[in-house]
Amino acid sequence: MNPDLELARERASVAHRILVKFKEMGLSEDKDEDLARICTDLADLWSAQISYKKLLLNLLENGDNDWELAAQCLTDIKSHVDHMSWHIGSVKGPLERLAVECYESGEIA
Repeated sequence: MNPDLELARERASVAHRILVKFKEMGLSEDKDEDLARICTDLADLWSAQISYKKLLLNLLENGDNDWELAAQCLTDIKSHVDHMSWHIGSVKGPLERLAVECYESGEIA
């Protein structure tokens, strides 16, 4: 499987845009660890859903009803689901903490 360099660039851009957004909003440096996790995980999830969509379409467009191709597609889909699941688990805590921070900052303003 060849790496999708354009998708990797887009993923990095999404992560950077998340970082810039919160820094422009004035998020304090003591939240940088959570922000780094959020940037990485959300950008990876964004990228993974694009790859997942392509894999699912490959399965659905299997016009020859090739069992081996179906097995390969399902194996790849499982790998992507596992990857997304890891990022979902990783980002939950930081998302909750940053959401609380945002609510609190909104009350102060």
